[in-house]
Amino acid sequence: MNLTNKHALEHINSLQNIACELSHYGVVKVSGDDAVKLLQGQTSCDIHKLDSANASLGAMCNVQGRIHAIFYIVHWRDGYFLIMPHEVIEHFISRLSMYAVFFKAEITNVSEEFQLWGSCKKSETPEDSPESSMLAVTTQDNGLELHLHSLFNASIHLIPTQHVNQLDNLLSESTLADHKSWDYVEIQARIPMIYQNTIEQLLPHFIGLDMVGGISFDKGCYTGQEIIARMHYRGKLKTHACLAWTTGEKTIQPNSKLINQDNKTVGEVVRSAPYAGKTYCLISLADKALDQPVFIEHSQADHLPIELISQ
Repeated sequence: MNLTNKHALEHINSLQNIACELSHYGVVKVSGDDAVKLLQGQTSCDIHKLDSANASLGAMCNVQGRIHAIFYIVHWRDGYFLIMPHEVIEHFISRLSMYAVFFKAEITNVSEEFQLWGSCKKSETPEDSPESSMLAVTTQDNGLELHLHSLFNASIHLIPTQHVNQLDNLLSESTLADHKSWDYVEIQARIPMIYQNTIEQLLPHFIGLDMVGGISFDKGCYTGQEIIARMHYRGKLKTHACLAWTTGEKTIQPNSKLINQDNKTVGEVVRSAPYAGKTYCLISLADKALDQPVFIEHSQADHLPIELISQ
């Protein structure tokens, strides 16, 4: 997957040496003797490949293959830590807990015990074509850093609250930015997320989760695996994830419909971020609409025309 495009290249300089508090994300801890068995049977990534140097993106799906939540997952100390939007944590825990009763495992919302920050550091050689689907991890004395596949040399810092001083060097060397900048970085890295109004709505292939290492096709069975594997091996997909933009900095809700000139639905917005005078979106779009004018259905304005960045 090539991460290079004109818009990303234009913003590399403005996104060097920034730090963003990721207050819209939280942390769930899964621990116990059977934590691996529980997670391996309920997530799309291969838990056995996680170690002190490798993290992953992943998802929990229902039996129809539709996604409950997308997360970053890392094995650290005595458990597995999953980073995801705050607004889906309660739902995620309730669903995973339905299976946890059969295992010796504990599921805990530990968001208040950690500080989450995103950073983009100066890099002379931006990563434009990742060679590995895994996310590299740097372990610190009291915390860790997950390295995204990104043109912007982006990382997520997971730091226990009592050791927040470990952020001193990062913050002293960085310009503070808001989470919209981070959302833009993640969108340019093609990272999809699930929000409250898209829970159990989206299929992994339609939003590009397979392209960013969030699905293992050789790990064995997990809930939703049969549908997801069939789509991968037998199906001819007619919907794919794309990057797009529209003029102006606007608030565009996840699950906003994409329509064509005939007012027919051809896709939806997965996530969006206003940045630098535009609004950037990761969208799920029907292939038949790739060469058509496409608009975001918008209740508070005229339908918003979009331009595709990549296909």
